Amino acid sequence: MANLTVSQLGGLMVPAVSTFTASGELDGDAFSRNLRAHLGFGMDGVLIGGSSGESALLDDEDRRQLLTWARAEIPSDKWLIAGVGSESTRQTISRARDAKQAGADAVLVISPHYFLKRMTEQALLAHFRAVADASPLPVLVYNMPAYAHLVLSPAFIQEMSQHENVIGMKDSAGNLPVLAQYLESQSDTFRVLTGSGASVAQALDLGVSGAILAIGLYAGPAVRRMVDTWKQGDTAAAATMQQTLTPLATDIAGAMGPAGIKAAMTLVGLDGGAPRSPLLPVGGDELATVRARLQSAGLL
Repeated sequence: MANLTVSQLGGLMVPAVSTFTASGELDGDAFSRNLRAHLGFGMDGVLIGGSSGESALLDDEDRRQLLTWARAEIPSDKWLIAGVGSESTRQTISRARDAKQAGADAVLVISPHYFLKRMTEQALLAHFRAVADASPLPVLVYNMPAYAHLVLSPAFIQEMSQHENVIGMKDSAGNLPVLAQYLESQSDTFRVLTGSGASVAQALDLGVSGAILAIGLYAGPAVRRMVDTWKQGDTAAAATMQQTLTPLATDIAGAMGPAGIKAAMTLVGLDGGAPRSPLLPVGGDELATVRARLQSAGLL
């Protein structure tokens, strides 16, 4: 993180998809083409191995390879964040070390959730503290109830924000009253980012430092325009743009996950391709929905 500081953690970033060949192996050419396109649309950084990147379906070698490819494309003044969360504290730390070697600037850690009933606040604090203590890279905490099936409490976030190696959080829940409570922990050393494409303008109004948005993968220029419009002070125009973009978030990324995101990317001319098994590509009515939402937003 030679050129980046916590004060620069923000802006508009995207959680890159992991591109695969027909046989399910990584497709490096497609991956790199997508990254160049995202950067060309003005993104401030990229998350690799997030939910949109099919994190649960990647092995550790995949993660290392994707990060290495990404670092070759992403300039040092833009963020390269690695999703490293796993069910095991030990493996999460191991992945954080791998991410450092591959050139990442920070790591994003989702809550362990397989043993859901045992993931008390006490257990989660012990896990995240151990990861933050051992990680050679700064840590962002990831609140993603749709996939982790638990909500990190504002008190938990307040506690973790005090750790010297925890620099922020990504909140993908889109629950604005709870987000407002998370923002009480925001400081010079801890940044709150939104991951909810359905409420970016509102999150900016509340005071988030930035966003990591799946919607930016297939509607990049439109999302960039909205964020820039907000930054220029025209919050009313940004709110109007948000209304156009919200169905693109809820009905594609929100409802269909990586398969929907990849279908949308393919339709707008990027390299989406198929998800990795056991995920199936979208087809039929779902594919028609993806196309309709892109058309109604003027993207097709």
